[in-house]
Amino acid sequence: MFHIVVCDDDRSITEYLKETLEKKYRRKIECQCVYSAEELLKWLEDLDQGHTNIIILDIALGDDDGIAIAKEIRSKYPQIKVILLSGYAQLASNVFEADPVYFLSKPIDEQKLFSSVEKAMDIVQHQEIKAITVAGSGGKIHRIKVEDILYLETSNRNCCIHTDKGDCIEAVAKLSDLVNQLPDYIINSHQSFACNIKKIKSFSREDGITMISGDVIPVSRRHYKGVKEAIALHI
Repeated sequence: MFHIVVCDDDRSITEYLKETLEKKYRRKIECQCVYSAEELLKWLEDLDQGHTNIIILDIALGDDDGIAIAKEIRSKYPQIKVILLSGYAQLASNVFEADPVYFLSKPIDEQKLFSSVEKAMDIVQHQEIKAITVAGSGGKIHRIKVEDILYLETSNRNCCIHTDKGDCIEAVAKLSDLVNQLPDYIINSHQSFACNIKKIKSFSREDGITMISGDVIPVSRRHYKGVKEAIALHI
């Protein structure tokens, strides 16, 4: 499943895009509307909001510069693909500074909308993140192969990354920030846990998730459906 966020200060535009995309792609996507740069950035930073794949972003958001916001997103969340849109032709000349997947002009052509979203989906599906670099306690830097990650767990204000090598690496980072750097098969199962779908041994609503290591991690009611769908997609 792809997680899409639409950000435009014109509510009629956001609702139109949401309804159009959900009608076209049905259960293939989840779509969320936000209406300001502040709300968008808060959404991305919020521990409970899960994994965002694609953002459709207006470049004129009141007093905020959507192109600058897109650059910030590219810097902080490189795995998220951004589609920019605008009704002002004079603003379009600078959009490619933000390296968007696509630029849509208003009024929005549905076929171009679908083409842009499908292009972003294709990039998300095929992008391969092989390793992440995290800062540990005492300033130590760790380079961790994504294929080695079993699950991540919130520990006080930091995060422990459990690997299939038996390591538990403490990272000075929020769980949400780490999940946003990782492929979409590493997904939140709980407010305090995220797991590698490819490393699951068994899964049930009653017993939670058993990893191939034998470790058992919880699945909250909020995240149960998302985990179930992710397993169906990746296994």
